[in-house]
Amino acid sequence: MADAPDTRDVAALQAEVARLNKIVSALMDRSEAGVDVRESDFGLFQTTVRLQDQVRRHTEELEAALREHDAGAGEPDASAARDMQTLRRTAALQIQLLELVVQEKDVGELVDRVASILEVPIVLFDTQGQVVCVSGRASTDDGLVHGAWEAYERLRGLPGPHAVVDRADDRVYFREVFIMDRVERVLAAVVSRREPSDFAAASLLYLQQLVTLELLRKRDELKMRRRVRRGLLRDILAGRSPSRDLRIRLEEQGFSATSVLRLAVIEPAALRPSSAGALAGKTADKSTGGVLRALDAWLSRRRIPFLSLSNGPSVVVLTALPDPETASARDLLDDLRAAAAAAAATPERLVAGCSAPLAGVESAPRCLQQARAACMAARRSSESGTGAVFDELSGHLILLDGLDQKALSDIVQRTFGPLLKYDAAHRTSLYKTLYTLFENHLAVQQTADELHIHRNTLQKRSAHVEELLGIDLSELDDIVDVRLGLQAAVLLGQQPD
Repeated sequence: MADAPDTRDVAALQAEVARLNKIVSALMDRSEAGVDVRESDFGLFQTTVRLQDQVRRHTEELEAALREHDAGAGEPDASAARDMQTLRRTAALQIQLLELVVQEKDVGELVDRVASILEVPIVLFDTQGQVVCVSGRASTDDGLVHGAWEAYERLRGLPGPHAVVDRADDRVYFREVFIMDRVERVLAAVVSRREPSDFAAASLLYLQQLVTLELLRKRDELKMRRRVRRGLLRDILAGRSPSRDLRIRLEEQGFSATSVLRLAVIEPAALRPSSAGALAGKTADKSTGGVLRALDAWLSRRRIPFLSLSNGPSVVVLTALPDPETASARDLLDDLRAAAAAAAATPERLVAGCSAPLAGVESAPRCLQQARAACMAARRSSESGTGAVFDELSGHLILLDGLDQKALSDIVQRTFGPLLKYDAAHRTSLYKTLYTLFENHLAVQQTADELHIHRNTLQKRSAHVEELLGIDLSELDDIVDVRLGLQAAVLLGQQPD
């Protein structure tokens, strides 16, 4: 009798299955550890190489063991034969799936392979019941897909294990895919009740592990891509690298040399100038994180290159448009504002501003100020939610934008020099008072409320400003001069603190 060899072979196959499971578990533990993105990328590469060697070696060992078994085994009993067959199929499935992981195939191909081997329909859902991928009969049977999700929803939240649901002629196996202790995907396989269930359950469990591993890998890749995009946009706006290097890095992100580029800024309508500040050194507001992620997701679905980052309560986006027409820029702003509003943590009104087309990557810092000026124009609008494109702003602002930095600085100094000197010497905020007054269309009570002062105090400050600058805020010419000076300051990024 061959009972002893069969027992040894079954034990060997069981050990092989356990080893393959340990490989996947180790990879999942490594990815869940949340190591630094740069280290994680290299670590995943090293782990993939090791995994490839292990899979190849284990495959050769398993095939040799099976050949030896087939050559020397006698007639096993029915139970041993059934165990051997199940283990063979399980080990073979694991090896095939691990080979797909090594080749960096996507989740859909993993699901397709298991569905093909089991000859059963398999569906991968997201947590909202939307189909991520589907294979087998489920791809053409909407009722089967809908029924599987309904069965899962009835089980969700119930205490105790509930991986299997029996129905009239079949049973549905479920496996929840967890990332950082949160369900991210749900696997469902519909198996006939007449078929042996052990292999289906084991296969789906292993598929669950590999889907988890794939999601973890994609999470790390996404983090790395986001970090690269944020860093590149920060460098572009700060002019930290030579233009040629920045253009090369832009091309690596999918931007072509002929792309029509524009900068957009999305921020709360209640944002005051002092909240905007310079880009360097600012960190993201907690409330901005969701908006940034929503904009990233929306822009990714457009399948066009983009860069984005958060700056305090604002989000800055650089993207390519199909043409330089203002209508295209306005459509972009409307879509960005809608996507941002849907993800905003608070229901406050958002405004958006878009620059003129970039005249080369070196013009990005100036175009950022254009986008901020457009935001300010949108903020002054009486509409409930607005966006403004720099191309459509008043002619004198566009003319100012044609001046170089020195000319703009000269305008600011000629207009506000005595006021700025007085503020610096006496630690007052008369320039901010004047700025806020003009932001509110010279409305005294509204400005006083915003500055948290009495209207009489505001009127005294306004009289002091007129005296220092030698102007009369009831005269149109003086109002125009101050407005031009303030807009020159905006283009320089010199808003009051």
